[in-house]
Amino acid sequence: MLKLTLAAIAVALITPALAHGATMRATVVAKQAKRHALVVATRHGDVMSARVSLRQLHNTRVGTRLTLVSRRLADGSLHVVRMRALGKAARAHIHVVVVKARARRLLVAGGGTAFALGLSRRTRVLASAAPMHPGDEIDATVDLSREQALSTTVQVSGEAPLIEFSGVVTAIDSTSITLASDGLATVVRLPGGVVLPPIVRLGSEVEVVASISGSTLTLAAIKLDDESSQDNGGSSVGDQDQVEAEGFVTGLDSGSITIQPGDNASPVNFAIPAGFAPPPGLALGSIVEARGEMANGVLTLTRLELKTEDGDRAELEAEGAVTALDSGSITIQTSDGDGGSGGHMTFAIPAGFTLPNGLSVGSAVDAKGTMVGGIATLSEIEIQNEDGS
Repeated sequence: MLKLTLAAIAVALITPALAHGATMRATVVAKQAKRHALVVATRHGDVMSARVSLRQLHNTRVGTRLTLVSRRLADGSLHVVRMRALGKAARAHIHVVVVKARARRLLVAGGGTAFALGLSRRTRVLASAAPMHPGDEIDATVDLSREQALSTTVQVSGEAPLIEFSGVVTAIDSTSITLASDGLATVVRLPGGVVLPPIVRLGSEVEVVASISGSTLTLAAIKLDDESSQDNGGSSVGDQDQVEAEGFVTGLDSGSITIQPGDNASPVNFAIPAGFAPPPGLALGSIVEARGEMANGVLTLTRLELKTEDGDRAELEAEGAVTALDSGSITIQTSDGDGGSGGHMTFAIPAGFTLPNGLSVGSAVDAKGTMVGGIATLSEIEIQNEDGS
């Protein structure tokens, strides 16, 4: 299994700007009990998921106006440090993306959360006589006088190439995964060759990032969405319809880069476009922040930033089988911790380092290393017995 130490993750992923609480005002437009999340909207209509305590969740009603002190997590949601109720709001304006449309309900996504909006015969759909479809960006005015927000006006304002939302896994097969959110089911297609992480099972609470083509959603990234994984990495869709991922590099060649956002998230693969110049020192094991956008149906890198400064020594660990070995390097096929295949990790073997007797291709090993000059460099390796000791 390929791991970074908790200290390295904290240095890399919690930047100084986010380590301290930021204050904002917002209105609660929906509640997600299983996720311990309030779905809140700012006065400009931006929708976010605010992770709160069970007590805060129970004591806060839809329509409550709040002051929140929070920090943004790697998956784009907010971890609330403090909150204070300011009163009640009768209405709110929201900007969200349609996941599924029904005659009297819309399943919409905002801030990584999927939630339902009620529609009535009095709901005005502006500037469009056509039915709404997945991927439609809408501006809606919602009535907050009941536990489920009711749309009073809806206007289609554009189309989103990407969508991020939450749900419970209700079906999995070789070509798709089905998620239930607020009583509505959504099918997400699996790209060819993609295998879901073993941690994703029937009944799992997950967040997905998917691309949209017509009415078809195709998986780009997935992570567990439970209390134990709230601050354990993940991917999100940013303001400019770009996928954002923070983590460490587990695959790298001239045409693509694979980033592992956290133990409970799937790897995210970005194509590297022609002419893109990766930052100096980029290597397997580097901690990075990446952004990409859909280009001809392919998630394509637009920005890549190393998150460790010169001199930082991020500690790496890889457990698995040796697949390549020579005098200067060793490559290990890691597992995902549940018996499945993970990724490859290559360590440089420093001059003077003594490898254990009997080490060969196929050996099961536990290896440790550090980043030295941007290169994952071996510092310790042990051959494991068949029982894993």
